[in-house]
Amino acid sequence: MFTDPELARVGLNETQAREQSIAYRLGRIPMEAALRTRTLAETRGFLKALVSTEDDRILGFTGFGAGAGELLAPVQLAMSAGLPYMALRDLILTHPTLSEGLVALFSTVPRL
Repeated sequence: MFTDPELARVGLNETQAREQSIAYRLGRIPMEAALRTRTLAETRGFLKALVSTEDDRILGFTGFGAGAGELLAPVQLAMSAGLPYMALRDLILTHPTLSEGLVALFSTVPRL
């Protein structure tokens, strides 16, 4: 959705996962943890992801902040390929970029 700051979402949110009795783990960070937001002076917002407790696949992603829409494509790709969240968590990404925030986000997902 084109808002200021941007809102980007794919897959399930927490309410939908609970309504469908889908067990998940939640990763969440403030947008300022994506270090590029500091260089842009746009640190408002957050990133969060729901990850399956069964198979580590990404169930949903929400980004609310500057450039959040740019983070949607790599998450969608991982989801459509059925990759575990660790595929994004373990990437080595250029610094400072918004996509670097995905590493920070998926690093907060609690391990089983």
